[in-house]
Amino acid sequence: MYKRPNSRVLQAATFVTLWPALTVAQESTPAESRQSASPEECALIREGVQRLACYDSFNNPQAARDKASEQEVEAAEQAADTLAPNRESQARLAETIDEDDPDSGVMTNIVDQSLTAEKALFSFSGSFISHRPTYIMPITWVDNPNTTPTSPRLGATGYDYRLENEEAKYQISFKVPMLTGWLDDRTTLWFGYTQRSFWQVYNQDESAPFRETNYEPEIFLRHQTNLNLGPVTLSGVTIGVNHQSNGQSEPRSRSWNRIVAGAAVTYDRWLFAVRPWYRIPESGGEDDNADIEKYLGYANYNIVYKLAEDRTFSLQLFNNLRSDNRTSLEFGYSFPLGDTIKGFFQYYNGYGESLIDYNHRIERFGLGIMLNDWL
Repeated sequence: MYKRPNSRVLQAATFVTLWPALTVAQESTPAESRQSASPEECALIREGVQRLACYDSFNNPQAARDKASEQEVEAAEQAADTLAPNRESQARLAETIDEDDPDSGVMTNIVDQSLTAEKALFSFSGSFISHRPTYIMPITWVDNPNTTPTSPRLGATGYDYRLENEEAKYQISFKVPMLTGWLDDRTTLWFGYTQRSFWQVYNQDESAPFRETNYEPEIFLRHQTNLNLGPVTLSGVTIGVNHQSNGQSEPRSRSWNRIVAGAAVTYDRWLFAVRPWYRIPESGGEDDNADIEKYLGYANYNIVYKLAEDRTFSLQLFNNLRSDNRTSLEFGYSFPLGDTIKGFFQYYNGYGESLIDYNHRIERFGLGIMLNDWL
């Protein structure tokens, strides 16, 4: 049985947890008013202009600009505008908008900026790049939780606790370039990873267990095409190998492997993407979910609409394209929530939201924070 810790224990744990941050904060204040002894101390300065001046004192940015070619300087400035656009860059972008048709080419420009920012990030820092949306929904509500997951081979199983209708859901997703500029500058080999978790955080009587977590590593090749096809632009195509599993033992084990292709086109403020796949066969004695294609089909379809720079609608569809038609949809809307973060609303209705529920229809409403959007 879960026991709630007393207030003194909570206060002590909070103090211990926050002590390193308090120490850094105390040490960072003097650093702003004195000459830093090393570049590492520059990172402790909170004010942006002072922090930049501190770094400049250890380097010679003017000499670097004199040495760099005009093309390199221009490329760096374009990357900086993309990552942190200022008023001048926004004005230049506004000049490219057709006054007679202000929506024309908006999504194409957004995709181009996103790809430029990607290239700048992994060229200069080698950092992880956002892949699919990353979000945290502290509260979601499910109409009919799947209390007895089933599969053709493993049969039915239950949980050791009563499922609550309310739970938290989050997704993290990133990718890392493995080979850049392969074949040409527009072709990149990536390793991607997506993790989606469902947490019974409000089930305090059962110590708030994680009900399900899906792990999805993949390797894929992406080619940036920018091919104009009349009113639409083919932005890029992909091909890769995808594995998805829930990491559980029988009888709750679920997994599958796929060869996944993809293509994305832009039109005005719209992005349309299709991801068809071929499931790599498994032997009947080892397949935990042999009938998963009856529920999720052979592709998913994504539609993204950029209502404004900080407001995005998205719709993801699955359909098995069979006589016993099963359709699933995921609707999302991200909106500004303060100056630095976005709010996020999500609605899911259908199959396959998680692998354990691939053959059980789920209806879920969720509200939270969007950390990385589609674009």
